Amino acid sequence: MVTAKAQISKATKILILKWNDASEHWDDPVSRAMEKKHIDPLRASVRSAIAAMDNMGELLTRAEQECS
Repeated sequence: MVTAKAQISKATKILILKWNDASEHWDDPVSRAMEKKHIDPLRASVRSAIAAMDNMGELLTRAEQECS
């Protein structure tokens, strides 16, 4: 779970950095629409996924301890 969380966090961070770089040179209605339609929802989805991974990790750790 930790590895998957790290991978999704890293990939999202790279994407956001690249998007920010592109946004410096591409600022028009199309880029703003793309950010609103794709980038912003992705940020929210990744935050939710990471929170779920944290919860799952805690549950798995607890289950391992209780089964030992």
